[in-house]
Amino acid sequence: MKNKNVIVLLRVPFLDKIPSLKTLIIYLSKRGYHITIVTSYDEKYPQFDFQLDNISICLVKQRSKTFEVPTSIKLLIKCISVWSKRRPKFFIGGDASANILLLRLIKILPIKYINFLLEYPDISSSKETRSLEEASYIITHDQWHSRFLQEHYKIGIGKFLFLPNASYTPMCYEKENYLYRELNIPMDKKIILHSGGLGKWFLCKELACSTGSWPDNFVLVFHTSHIVDSSPYYKEMIDNISEKVHFSVRPVSNEVLDKLVASAYIGIALYSVSELGYRALYMGLAAGKIGNYLKCGIPVIASDLPSLSYIEDYKCGVLVTDVNQVGEAILSIQEDYELYSKNARKCYQELWNPDRYLAEIEKKIFRS
Repeated sequence: MKNKNVIVLLRVPFLDKIPSLKTLIIYLSKRGYHITIVTSYDEKYPQFDFQLDNISICLVKQRSKTFEVPTSIKLLIKCISVWSKRRPKFFIGGDASANILLLRLIKILPIKYINFLLEYPDISSSKETRSLEEASYIITHDQWHSRFLQEHYKIGIGKFLFLPNASYTPMCYEKENYLYRELNIPMDKKIILHSGGLGKWFLCKELACSTGSWPDNFVLVFHTSHIVDSSPYYKEMIDNISEKVHFSVRPVSNEVLDKLVASAYIGIALYSVSELGYRALYMGLAAGKIGNYLKCGIPVIASDLPSLSYIEDYKCGVLVTDVNQVGEAILSIQEDYELYSKNARKCYQELWNPDRYLAEIEKKIFRS
């Protein structure tokens, strides 16, 4: 194939929060493809730098003033400019808004695009429906996602390719002391880590309150993937903080994140079904924090959802129906910690490792 140019359009300003898309970009670049990323930026989220010769980044500033040109228009203009120079075989839409923008582009440019499904779509949105049905391929996380889409849209099974929401960094086999050092946590404490977003969708306040019933030698750390200083939810939490709860609010690179995660004893992944609905029920391999815990051999305590049943199937963690069961789950894992940790890596290797999926994506999309 002569044309090895690809344009990735991302409307949201946080590529670092989408491990699987970043993994795909790096994989393709190492396979000789030239990737141009067209995206917006926001000061709340850290800037990313791949430091790879065949990855180019075109940034547009998100609109901050009423009479400023809309961010979407800026992105469309930038895409047209890049297309005229690169003439890529495919665009990749990295989020729902980006794929809707690509619907506009296909009206004026002879292009094809791949819908990289970041989150479950809003099934009431006609634009999201069209962006899925018009795509040449859909890259989604797992069978849970593809079955949901086939139930709600006119999409044939041949359009789907799978890629769990896992980062490109290798498996981690060494314990670290990153969080102990950064947060001055005594080494005789064991860290229960909640990594990623902070909000009501993840029952963070309820989790913090539950620490009162935990054994004395366990502490809870919230690590956030973006700057939360101005978040009312965060401000309310720190106003009511207990000595068992710590916050790590400085976003870090993927490599540093692995060290951060590897300093934990157990990882937490709770989801509110009342807030997230089907997005929680069918979470599956979209939960990037779970993949990161498993990659580092960290057992998981997660919500008891059908699509997370693999955690107990592999015995790499414990599922809970209520946040107040977390203390008991910690003790259960502690009783056979080495086995849970060993099984965490096994689960990652067999279900999550992106190496199992990337070659098939390249073969199907770029070499067909």
